[in-house]
Amino acid sequence: MATSSEMTSLLKRSKRTVATSIKGECYRQNESQKLEDLLNHLLDPTTKQIDDFETIDWCKWLIAGGSTFEEFAKTVRQYDNAVTCGLVWTANFVAYRCRTCGISPCMSLCAECFQAGNHEGHDFNMFRSQAGGACDCGDVSVMNPKGFCLRHGPDRKHQLSAPPGDLLAVAEAMMPRLFLRLIYHLRSNSKPEMRDTYLLAMQDAELFLGFLHNLSDMGAAMRRVMSFALTNPTDYQNLTKVEEMSDGSNKYYVESKGNYQAALTSLSYPKSFEEYEEMPGLNQTLIHRTFLEELVFWTVKFEFPQKIVTLLLSLLPDEKYKECFTRAFIQHYSRISRVLVNALDRQTVANRVVHISVQLFSNEQLARLMVKDYNLLYTLILSLKNMVESVLTESTLQDPSHNFHMVIDCSHEAMKDHCYWPIISDLINLLSHKDIAHRFLADSQLVTMWLELLSYFQGMNLNQRELSQHVEFEPDTYYAAFSAELEIAASPMWSLISHCRTKETIPYTRSMTQACVTILQDWFDAVGCKETTKPNPLQLTFHLPLHRYLAIFMAQTVQHQGLDLSSIAPSERFLKTVLIHLLQIQMATTEIYASMWVRNGLQIKGQAMTYIQCHFCYSMIDADFYLMQVCACRLDPDYFVQTVLDRFHINDWLSYLPNQGSRKLAPEQEMAMVEGALQFFNMLLSVRTYLGIEDKELTRLEMASLLFISDRHHSQLMDLMPEKSGMTGHGKDLFEPTLKEISDFKAPVFEPGGGGLQQGTYVPKEDLWETDFDPLHVYQRAVYKKDFQSAMDRYTEFVRKKCNYSGKGQPWPPFKFPGKILDTYKNLYQILHCRTMHAFLFTVLHRASQDASITEGVIFHAIHLLELAVMTAPVSESFNMNRKSFIGKVPDQNYKEWFSGSNFFQNVCEIVQEVSVPYHSHHMDLEQEGTMTVNMDTSLEEMFQLAPSALATSSGPITAAHSGIIPSITMISMATASSDAPNTHLPLHSTTSSQTGLKYDGCGTSTEHFLSVKVSESLLSILLKLLAKMLGKTSSYVPLSVSNRTLSESNVGDGQHFIQRLLDRLCQRSPDCAKKVEEMCNSQAPKDAGKKVKTSHDREERRKKARERQQKLMADFASKQKAFMEQAMETEADADADASTSASGEFEEGCKGSVVEEMYDCVICGQSAPSTPEKTFGLVVLLQATSVLGHRPQTDLRRLLSLSDKQRNRYSTCANIQTKRLDSLLRHFEEGSCQMSVNIGWEGGVLVQTCGHYLHLDCHSSYMMSLRTAHNTQNLQVSKGEYSCPLCLQLANSVVPILPEENKFTLTKPVSHDHTQMVLDIAEMMVKRPITPRSASVTKAMGAMMEDLTNATYGQYKTFTRSQTSESVLLFVCSVARTNLEIELLQRGGDLSRQTSSSRKPCFLPLLHVLGMHSKILTTKPYTDIWSHLTGIPCTDESNSILLYQKEVPLLLKDPSALLIQLVLTLPTIIDEGHYHFLLKMTYNMVFLQALVIMSCRFTEEEREAWRKMGALAPLSTLEGMMTHVITRLGKSWLYDKDCDTEQGLPAICQSVWSPQSVECLIQDYFCPFLKICALVKYHLFQKEFPAKGDLTEFQYLCSYLHLNVQGNSTVKPDKITTAASCLCWTVSEPHILTRTWLTDLGNFIDKVPSDGKNLLITNPVWYPPHLIMLPGQYYKIFQAYRDKQCPVCSNIPKDPCVCLICGTFLCFREQCCQQQHQFECVLHSMECGAGTGIFLLINSSIVVVIRGPRATLWGSVYLDEHGEEDRDLKRGKPLYLSKDRYDLLEQQWISHNFDHACKRWIWHQDHL
Repeated sequence: MATSSEMTSLLKRSKRTVATSIKGECYRQNESQKLEDLLNHLLDPTTKQIDDFETIDWCKWLIAGGSTFEEFAKTVRQYDNAVTCGLVWTANFVAYRCRTCGISPCMSLCAECFQAGNHEGHDFNMFRSQAGGACDCGDVSVMNPKGFCLRHGPDRKHQLSAPPGDLLAVAEAMMPRLFLRLIYHLRSNSKPEMRDTYLLAMQDAELFLGFLHNLSDMGAAMRRVMSFALTNPTDYQNLTKVEEMSDGSNKYYVESKGNYQAALTSLSYPKSFEEYEEMPGLNQTLIHRTFLEELVFWTVKFEFPQKIVTLLLSLLPDEKYKECFTRAFIQHYSRISRVLVNALDRQTVANRVVHISVQLFSNEQLARLMVKDYNLLYTLILSLKNMVESVLTESTLQDPSHNFHMVIDCSHEAMKDHCYWPIISDLINLLSHKDIAHRFLADSQLVTMWLELLSYFQGMNLNQRELSQHVEFEPDTYYAAFSAELEIAASPMWSLISHCRTKETIPYTRSMTQACVTILQDWFDAVGCKETTKPNPLQLTFHLPLHRYLAIFMAQTVQHQGLDLSSIAPSERFLKTVLIHLLQIQMATTEIYASMWVRNGLQIKGQAMTYIQCHFCYSMIDADFYLMQVCACRLDPDYFVQTVLDRFHINDWLSYLPNQGSRKLAPEQEMAMVEGALQFFNMLLSVRTYLGIEDKELTRLEMASLLFISDRHHSQLMDLMPEKSGMTGHGKDLFEPTLKEISDFKAPVFEPGGGGLQQGTYVPKEDLWETDFDPLHVYQRAVYKKDFQSAMDRYTEFVRKKCNYSGKGQPWPPFKFPGKILDTYKNLYQILHCRTMHAFLFTVLHRASQDASITEGVIFHAIHLLELAVMTAPVSESFNMNRKSFIGKVPDQNYKEWFSGSNFFQNVCEIVQEVSVPYHSHHMDLEQEGTMTVNMDTSLEEMFQLAPSALATSSGPITAAHSGIIPSITMISMATASSDAPNTHLPLHSTTSSQTGLKYDGCGTSTEHFLSVKVSESLLSILLKLLAKMLGKTSSYVPLSVSNRTLSESNVGDGQHFIQRLLDRLCQRSPDCAKKVEEMCNSQAPKDAGKKVKTSHDREERRKKARERQQKLMADFASKQKAFMEQAMETEADADADASTSASGEFEEGCKGSVVEEMYDCVICGQSAPSTPEKTFGLVVLLQATSVLGHRPQTDLRRLLSLSDKQRNRYSTCANIQTKRLDSLLRHFEEGSCQMSVNIGWEGGVLVQTCGHYLHLDCHSSYMMSLRTAHNTQNLQVSKGEYSCPLCLQLANSVVPILPEENKFTLTKPVSHDHTQMVLDIAEMMVKRPITPRSASVTKAMGAMMEDLTNATYGQYKTFTRSQTSESVLLFVCSVARTNLEIELLQRGGDLSRQTSSSRKPCFLPLLHVLGMHSKILTTKPYTDIWSHLTGIPCTDESNSILLYQKEVPLLLKDPSALLIQLVLTLPTIIDEGHYHFLLKMTYNMVFLQALVIMSCRFTEEEREAWRKMGALAPLSTLEGMMTHVITRLGKSWLYDKDCDTEQGLPAICQSVWSPQSVECLIQDYFCPFLKICALVKYHLFQKEFPAKGDLTEFQYLCSYLHLNVQGNSTVKPDKITTAASCLCWTVSEPHILTRTWLTDLGNFIDKVPSDGKNLLITNPVWYPPHLIMLPGQYYKIFQAYRDKQCPVCSNIPKDPCVCLICGTFLCFREQCCQQQHQFECVLHSMECGAGTGIFLLINSSIVVVIRGPRATLWGSVYLDEHGEEDRDLKRGKPLYLSKDRYDLLEQQWISHNFDHACKRWIWHQDHL
């Protein structure tokens, strides 16, 4: 051992030197004493902390052997021949899962391996890991090798050579000591009182664990070294052995061992394991033999710290290590179950346990080994059982005093937090392996233990119906209960079932079925339940997992293993007991929907809905129905039906007893229960989930039911398809083909007008409604009952449209005959052929024929049951004559004694004469003087036509009870009738007739009474009456035998259709029924004939009286209306007389001619009037800043989204070039002249839009005042003038005054044909025009509007100079007009012959009036000088048209559109069209010369010389002549000098283009942008509509519209305009003198600054439309490029990264890191890039966020999956593709500035985005 001085000397040496020396020793001698001594010093836990940086740095140098740690890592990775990837990740890591390649459902891939593998066309998805995971690439037990990337797979092992011996020599020597140091640290922090500091202990070891992670990341070579150190028992034994020294020198190590022993004792295991400790692997005594085992122990003890978990998992690619780690994990599994419950953070611990176990148990070979050697299944179930038994409570089901069953306490935190989930997850993972599942089923002890465990869940979460008051606190325990049954019971069940589909597995299913019966019987005994037990009707539990296990295994045995039901069905006695609790659920569910459990709160309805929800239905309701179907097959049908009726509490309703006193249920509740019972029978007969239906047919049925309710997205169908609890019940092999077969895809529909974004949906094919619509199945799957109504509404719409259904009401549900079932279940239909069912249906329909309050639902369910009975009844030629005769008198409710037998066809014909009803004296009192006995055998006509007057009896006045609802009764009583007749509630309805006296039948005792109720009906006669009642007439049915009809098989119709079809089928299948029906119809016909006259007369009388009442009402109304109109007209006449008198004088002294004033409607006060100075109207407008124009590019190339740092876009935009242009002008000319030569507003310009509605300015002021005091203006910034249009509710923030007519007519000069005079006239109009309107109020309103315009944009966009002069403000004013014109042109697509794409109405003219007034105010000097310079004619004595402007911007450098707008704004409000045309022609001359100058710059020297010579003799009125003039004059300047290169570059025209025709084409193209602006100005000023374009070129069309083809009195036809020069119009006789002045002015400037002069020439006035950046077709490219990208501002990886879709900038969304002046980055960027409008794509969610000023909204996604759906937050992780339609819509809304109108849900972002 080295002395302290030697160690000090060693530490002073260079780390590289020491490491190199030690590396050599280790390689030569396999050990190094120097290394040992150094490690003893560095890793001494008594002197150095584990996170000591110097120690870790020494360790890195030592392991690297003299190289840097990074170089060493790079070298070691070269020998990484790992077969599997094994990359470990934690929560929220983005990974992939390919179901096509996956063998295990838990398979997952890292992004790198997924992208490198071939998964094209596979069923894969991207997901965010919830609990963490590891990459399975290369693992053949988990995934198909075809999906491996090139770096992983079994072949990889032999591809690389082994590393050299000296490379890892030091690592091999150091590794055990490194793990020992970690063990000492964990031991030191393991004291029980330090439990709360476990997290701090892990933080202390952060650097050390990071160092170990770095080693693991070096690949397979280093992992083998680490694995060997962890699994070597010798190293562990030698390094951890401690003997106490007498001198106490090793005190720390002794205490450390003590801490370890104490920790072993404190981490206890469940005592239930002691019973099985003799079995292999179940002895829970912990003896650690390796570092790995102890490290696993500390991992459990410290509640699974993330760093250690990740480290242990990262070594799993080493197969030997993986097995050792799995053994160690299982060794501690029982203790893990304790930690899951007791952990401080249960959810985190559970996630990390699953993170580990899923990597271990997904490997089938390893899982089989662990199950065999360590009885892993026992370990899991015993651990779960211990957890469950710790949360038990006493069951209160039935009678608590006789119930000794213990049940799960669902309110316990362990259940609410799903602490059991990791264990269940592991069990399901194991049972997914076939051999292990069979091993489970073959072990009877294990099966019994499992079912006993499940018995604790029987009857959990028991609900007690509240009867008196509402429950104070609604419990939330049902979430825990349903989750527990689904996860603990159902999920393992389906895993087991999936491996029992062959006959070889019959013993397994038999044993499971028998075990279920045994355990269920034990449970029945525990809760005190026998077959005769009547359950507590006020109790309800939805949780019977043992019942469902029995059901599913029985169904599996019959359907897939070929056994007969009789061979496995339990005894009848047992089935009767089973039926008790199953029926209780069905009855209580009906009660819940009948609002009988309303006092229990909403949670009870939530339970009923969850019971049938798609994730639960196969495991719960369908299993329950199957078991009840088995009962119906095996039990006596009369017993079964009567049991159902008793349990649904409808016996009172079914009784014929007239007066039953107070009933338990309200009438509507009784009706709901009757309908529920009928519906139950129908569903029992129709549900086929487990009766033999094939998977393909079941998939079709389930999917069709979902589509019938509503059109569905693909993801909705995937989510809502019922599943077998984690099993892929409807896999893609069935799902997609079925979907394609039964539905049509409806592509997303987009509504540009502001509607919501639609997504792709699937709609049922039309023929599906006729072939597959099964109302009962839809009802069974309808979680919300409104869903069933929705399906019926859609069905009704279909039959009205396609089946010509014309009924007034909704058609009846088209119940389908049950599909094919296995023969062994055919006995199910026996319940339709028992006397109890026939009597029940007789009673229900008899009541329906008498009582109008019976709901239609009751009737159609009963009719459907009868129809099923007809279809399933054996055909008989005649009735069975050997049966006992039926006397017609039946006992009330004792349905088994009704009729003579069970033959359906005979029973429907047998007439029930009377019903004998037992009662007690207090049940009914009759009047002493004469009690009514009413004959029920009334005709149909009497039933409908009996007048109320005929109901009067001697017993009292007529009441509602007399109106045909009192049944005929014959009293049979021994008691004396009471003189008081109480109000009676009678169940049967009929007409009454007076009858005196009582008819006694001497039976009964003093306390027993019998009442005979006459009925005299058969089911056939009742059906005929029902049909007549529906049709409103008698003799409605004509039998098939006496008509030419054929039996209708149509399933479309109302009640009469279905009843008639039922009668037809009865007659068709039974000759005796047909005969009876004919007799009834014939006997009815004579009665009907005698009453036709009376019926017709009564009907006519009623119509006559109705007409008389109507005429009287109309006469009264007409007289009142006449009086009102007369009074109103008198008032209006007086007002009109006064108005006409006062107005006549004004009119006479008014204008020269009469002017029709335009009328406006105020949307607030509703008045319609012209705009006047006193009552000025305003136009509702929205002002918003815009930079759309600034994003117009110079070329037609679109900007691409950058997907890599190398990819850079060079992109010149209008804003960039115009800003540079203005800066250049300001450097060389006077500021005022510069500002009069261009426009701004390309960035931050103000756009004015209107909805087209008007209001009075004073009404607007009042409206705004009311908004300021209102409290519901959360969505408006009222303080900034925002309001909603009172009519259309669109957002607005200003109002443009409408100039009154009297202010429009000013003195204007007439149009002169003399050009000189025109120039002078226009100059005079510029000087002498009125500046402000005559009205001060209008002037003030216009000033307010201008202030709003100024405030609508940001300060940096209002002016580009430091000084605030009138010229700078004037520049802003003129630029507002230019901005609105350019945007309108943009929205028209650059084509004026078509309407604008925006639905907005024009508002430019009133805006122009406002801008014109302020332009005149701000003009400091008149425009006459510019006008003179433009025309060549002096307008004043001081002006000279040919003077050179030394400090002014040369005319040929001015923007002609800006100049035209300034001239228009300085003229009077109203000018003549001729003046405008003349103004335009003068400006045209200037543009022509500009075009020639630019063209000449593009020529080569030779081309210019050729043009100069070619036009030497040509007149100036031609292109050639003027081009020669330009080249000659500018040739003297530096313009054409080659050394003066420009920034923009003027590309020379190639040799084949310099012909006059080509140049003419380019000049005309140069003119078009200017002419389009001129045309728009004319369109708004003079309301001249744009004509059709026809075959004209753009230039010809514009010249024709602007009258440029008119020269004096001659007009050139539009199609004859071939040259731009032909439209020139000069006011001077020698234009070359004027143009020479312009050219000389330009040349002088160019001579001073040649390069800037060239740059300032408008080289390309054509701007292409702006576009959003081009996005890649697949979203994953964006996601991969930006999700981990660093922000260029803060250099961090944003939590929520985003990209600007306008310019492509990468930004941090909702993060403070990049904020400036409390404004977050995206808000700032929206101001800089879009003047307050920003469009951002959120990378982690694929959603587009739009920012508009202070608001923001979620616009939607422009990326959809293959089914046209969004994937918000990437939850489904399906591949997403760019939707061109959506992206075009987003771009269109951006260009049209329509976000405020199109998007409805805005929030105030408060600068925090």
